[in-house]
Amino acid sequence: MSRIAILSDAHLLIQAERFRDENYRSPRGEISLENFNRVISQVIAEQPEAVILAGDMFDEREKGGEWVADSEAAKYWPEIRNELERLIAHTTYGVYALRGNHDSGSVLKELEDHLGDGFHFVRDEERDIGDHRVYFLETRYRQGSYRIPVEQLPGEGEILIMHETLPWGGIPGLEEELFQELSRRFCLLFDGHMHHFARSPLDIPNFYALPALIPSRELKNAFTVKYEWPGDLDNPEAKDSPFGYVILDGNDISFQRYAPIQSIVKVEIKGNSPAEVVTGVNEVYSALMKREDRDKLWVWISARGVMFRGTVTKETNKYPEINTLDDIDIQPRKEDRKSVELRGLDKVITLSELEAKALASLAWRDRDLAESLFDEIFTAENLSRRADSNLQRFLFQKLLELAAPHYGVSPERLNSFLLRVDPLWKRR
Repeated sequence: MSRIAILSDAHLLIQAERFRDENYRSPRGEISLENFNRVISQVIAEQPEAVILAGDMFDEREKGGEWVADSEAAKYWPEIRNELERLIAHTTYGVYALRGNHDSGSVLKELEDHLGDGFHFVRDEERDIGDHRVYFLETRYRQGSYRIPVEQLPGEGEILIMHETLPWGGIPGLEEELFQELSRRFCLLFDGHMHHFARSPLDIPNFYALPALIPSRELKNAFTVKYEWPGDLDNPEAKDSPFGYVILDGNDISFQRYAPIQSIVKVEIKGNSPAEVVTGVNEVYSALMKREDRDKLWVWISARGVMFRGTVTKETNKYPEINTLDDIDIQPRKEDRKSVELRGLDKVITLSELEAKALASLAWRDRDLAESLFDEIFTAENLSRRADSNLQRFLFQKLLELAAPHYGVSPERLNSFLLRVDPLWKRR
């Protein structure tokens, strides 16, 4: 039987960031390309007769949610194409690609046109690949719980490649009954999207969840080292790399790990107050600074006991050698309900409820500024005080100071800008 390598979820272009320098790529972008080069070499050494890409290999959005600009993508595509050409050259049947929910169909079609007969973009279609018959199910991904009409499911077959959300570990996704039905129709099911390798998820014996090929900024709880505070910082939890790919060789299915260039570190801070969280961050980062590989860490944080990301980033910024990812998970502390009188509202609400209402109404690009405003201006103390002229002036000055960089005022011009605008605080 033919030997096939199945790869998924590299999210390569999610590392793209906008820079005026057309020749500059972000450090994260450079690492992603180097990881891709190394893992392709590892796959080639497996001597597969064909390679299947099970979705989300070439993310069309940056981490912030913006579409990848053509000028940024142009910095990555030559090397990505070169690696795909190298992969094709070492296979008998070439590379077959399924679109994931983060892929662009037009990008995959362009790759097919550029790379020729060795690259096949397949959707809702069965292909013969060596001795195998493989059906590629076009993704029907939706946020939350969703289903696929039964009439859209493929009929009986040997192998099904898909890219859907498993209703797994409390995560809503595609209805479990549909996975059960597909497992009856096909001998083998492989699903991307979940970023973790698993045999028999949902207790379906012929079903496999695919791992993420390499680290991207969409880590989905994948890590190699874990620090907990409070906890033993001298002996953090360590585990093998969760990244890699699957080899299908006859009746044998194996997970092949890839050890990435960087170590993925998860930090969990469990405090009862912002002060405790600040203490925890500094103690953990002091431990990270003692690591010999501190310049090769990707750190992502979850913090309980604090309301604003800015409280955490203010501390992590003290450690520029440590690469802290910006998707910090905040779990607000439970606060006492305070009766803060807010004019214009028909009921009393807590400060956290006010923050949630404000953030929900804003675009993503404005939320960091809004969090800073809540952190430093919309405090319970300020909201409860009677507004005298001194308070009004302080709040106006603080608002300008926080907002100016957000709207393009450079640090060297900030003081002169504040001096020019300050006299306007008394105007109506």
